[in-house]
Amino acid sequence: MATKSSVSALQEYCAKHKIPPPTYDFIDAEDGTSFICRAQVMNIEADGHGRSKRDAKHTAAMNLIKRVRIDNPDIENIRPVEHVQIPPIDMIVTLRDYCVQRQHPLPVFEIVQQGGPPDAPEFIAMCSVASIRRYGVSDKKKDAKQIAAAKIFEIIFDGTPTNESEMQVSPIDTKIDDIESERYQKFKTYRELTESGIDDPPGVLLCDRHNYFTKFHDCLKKAAKEVLNSDLYGEDRENQVKDLLHALKITPRSKKVPSEKSVEPLIQIELDCEYDVFFANFAGLVYKDILEYFQDMLD
Repeated sequence: MATKSSVSALQEYCAKHKIPPPTYDFIDAEDGTSFICRAQVMNIEADGHGRSKRDAKHTAAMNLIKRVRIDNPDIENIRPVEHVQIPPIDMIVTLRDYCVQRQHPLPVFEIVQQGGPPDAPEFIAMCSVASIRRYGVSDKKKDAKQIAAAKIFEIIFDGTPTNESEMQVSPIDTKIDDIESERYQKFKTYRELTESGIDDPPGVLLCDRHNYFTKFHDCLKKAAKEVLNSDLYGEDRENQVKDLLHALKITPRSKKVPSEKSVEPLIQIELDCEYDVFFANFAGLVYKDILEYFQDMLD
């Protein structure tokens, strides 16, 4: 059964206890871009703030429910409702502007799951900036994106002012050289760690990596496990890996690198996620390594 909205739960409560229904009055917000709603039941009042009148009304109802429980502890509790605060400002615009100022990659939004009955739909939006991913859940697509954007902004915002030098754009050739140099250093570090027998870089525990992948959203892990357990691929591990990473919303970067012990080049695959994850092996083995890796990490 779908969870009721705060407005519906409050209305239901008033009808059940035969008290006057709640009233809602809207007040002008000082910033001129949001709304304030004041909800009242009997002599109890509570305000709600939102980017739309609807959001402000639901927030006010939720806050009023909390007040009713505090001021009337002897009455039957109102049914708990799930309510996520919608940011009062446009967090998508705020996040994009911040990324431009700090020269971060622009945020990418995607609706990764939608369901629920027609009268109570549920949308799950994913917001990603580089390898950072966060999710928002709401009964409206745009609100789910706003929630996800707010979560990302909380992570990357450092509170320091932007100066003019940070706004300057480096020449493309310089950026490409820097990227190639960084990739070479990563691969060199990977080889050194592999040859030394160290399984993980110092300070990064294997359990941290495992927890990172197990905390992926359930719908992504479910899709990934379906690919891992599928018999449709046979020996076609390359396409199985492509479908697996697509299901997890992870972007791979691959290239061929010379092998010191064979004329056949190695395939190096780097995963774009919060931890440095590299695979390097011959073409017939590297995809098998990736499949086995995620069999362990997603359990």
